[in-house]
Amino acid sequence: MHIKVYSSLSNTVTGYKLFVLIMRRLFYIIVDLSVIFLSIQFAFFILKRFDVLTEYQRNISAFKVISPYIVVMYLILMYGYGLYNITRKELSEVLYSVFLLSIIFTIWIMGVCFVVRDAALAYPRSVLFLSGMFYLIFLMSWRGLVWWFECKISGFKKIAIFSTASDNLSSSIAKKFNHFYKIEYEGDELENIEEMEVIINAADEVFIGCNIKPEVRDKAVSLCVKYQKNVFYIPKYHDISLMSATLNKTDDIPTLFIASMESSPEELFVKRFFDILLASLASVVLLPFGLIIVLLVKLDGGSVFYSQERVTRNNRVFRILKFRTMIPDAEKHSGPVLAGEDDPRITKIGRILRAARLDEIPQLFNILKGDMSVVGPRPERPFFVEQFEREIPEYNYRHRMKAGLTGLAQVEGKYNTTVENKLRYDLIYINNYSIWRDFLIIIQTVKILFMKESTEGVNN
Repeated sequence: MHIKVYSSLSNTVTGYKLFVLIMRRLFYIIVDLSVIFLSIQFAFFILKRFDVLTEYQRNISAFKVISPYIVVMYLILMYGYGLYNITRKELSEVLYSVFLLSIIFTIWIMGVCFVVRDAALAYPRSVLFLSGMFYLIFLMSWRGLVWWFECKISGFKKIAIFSTASDNLSSSIAKKFNHFYKIEYEGDELENIEEMEVIINAADEVFIGCNIKPEVRDKAVSLCVKYQKNVFYIPKYHDISLMSATLNKTDDIPTLFIASMESSPEELFVKRFFDILLASLASVVLLPFGLIIVLLVKLDGGSVFYSQERVTRNNRVFRILKFRTMIPDAEKHSGPVLAGEDDPRITKIGRILRAARLDEIPQLFNILKGDMSVVGPRPERPFFVEQFEREIPEYNYRHRMKAGLTGLAQVEGKYNTTVENKLRYDLIYINNYSIWRDFLIIIQTVKILFMKESTEGVNN
């Protein structure tokens, strides 16, 4: 009886928390949209007041026509940039996301006005740019307040970390989440389960590394379930295959069906179609920038393009194309080495191109040719592939998907993220592939283009 009462009470509390969370996020959506639409209306009001708009009613009608497109893109961008789960983000990242969202949003409205017939000539450009300035300022102010409020109601969370030094969990948490987490315990072994039980019961959340002993990990997870604690753990490679497992009973025995990490022919066809479509559009849009880059690299001396062998799906080797960012014959004396931070081999123009990822533009031709996809694991050089496969046998699994211009490891990690963690991201992407996930990764790629940590070199 006591167990049933406790279970019922627990479900009620969980249900209440879920309800509050949903209502809070719904409130944020309503306020966000209100800020955007009021900013546009405010721009209309000001321009009308100063007699800038000569066809006010026609202009307002055009605004009503594109309103549904505004709502749809807002929801996509807010979800794509994770602005409804911001307590584990730094304030600077939240504000940067809102800044970028506002720019993309303005470009989107401009594009809709160009395509939608009823708005093409009637939606004023003056309203477009003035309202963009308004909702940029108001959204950043509002979202900064939301971040402060979310951090306040969450408070410092006491956490326990069961991991080894090689997992780097403690240092990463201390560096990135010092506004949110307070480490109460960290270690990889305990003398008895009673001690672990006390530690986990006192913590708000628990982090578990992948290199601790299996028995310690199993005990920790079991106790977290018992005391209803949130758990974050670094998955082992075989854990990732369970993420897409489905129930498929055998007679009356519950069994989990784990599919192989392979995309279906239909998925590959759709992915290839969108690769060709996106690469073709991007080639046209980026052509002027490409011509300017060609001129700058040529003036810097040496060849404009740089070709190098890389590995793609089914371990096929191809030659990737980039704008040259290093001095000619950069590896003549050193041999194959990864680019380091402040690498002297990188040219002045090359640093700018690398910082904005503009050196990757020629890879659009690799995509059109079929060597690469827009989204997928980044292609690595055969020399390093052989080295990584000797150290990590599972590394070869990433070649079950065509190499990509961008990928989950690029938007969630950094350039100098460890090989092991990049591999985890790649396998998670392959095992949970969908066109929708590709779309979100493309949106998130725009966000990281100008983030310094995403282009940091390997520390030697």
